[in-house]
Amino acid sequence: MDTRPGVVRSPVWAAGAIAFAAVGLATLSIAPKLWLEWILPRLQPHVTLWYVGAGGAILAGLGAWAWSAGAVNRAPALAVLAAVMGAYVLLLFTAYRHEPPAKKWHLIQYGLLAGVTLEAVRVEQGDRRGPLVGALFLFVVGTADEVSQGFIPMRTFRWLDLFGNYAGASLGAAAWLAASPHSPRRRQVTF
Repeated sequence: MDTRPGVVRSPVWAAGAIAFAAVGLATLSIAPKLWLEWILPRLQPHVTLWYVGAGGAILAGLGAWAWSAGAVNRAPALAVLAAVMGAYVLLLFTAYRHEPPAKKWHLIQYGLLAGVTLEAVRVEQGDRRGPLVGALFLFVVGTADEVSQGFIPMRTFRWLDLFGNYAGASLGAAAWLAASPHSPRRRQVTF
């Protein structure tokens, strides 16, 4: 008989991850209009800098979270977060350099969704069920997001966008593993 706790660690975070994904998928048909008429005019002319700023603000929050882990965990966590930010900026200035501004949203959106998802599931050393459920959820939502766009007017399927969904989720997962107090990477200090 299996006496391990369930896969979900926090039903509130699980509901948040599902709601985040549902809103993202439900707004696919109106997203171009929202983007072109409401969001983009407010971000011009330095859209990429806004994305770097948003990524930096998220990273600062994660850095504060990682800092609270104490001296033993602080340096490795901050090093991973710096690498995540470096990869994020590298993707913005390489793969997404000549892409329309809305395409860059994939990295932030799926990074945040990964963080919320990993807060929802139980991630423990030696128990892979939670991370597998989280990864499956992110894979299904990221794939459904992009594949469904082939059937929506004014939207198209693009391999780069699918890559952005997966890359954003991977960066978000790495950041969560570095910063979260629920991460199995965090060493417990005993006195």
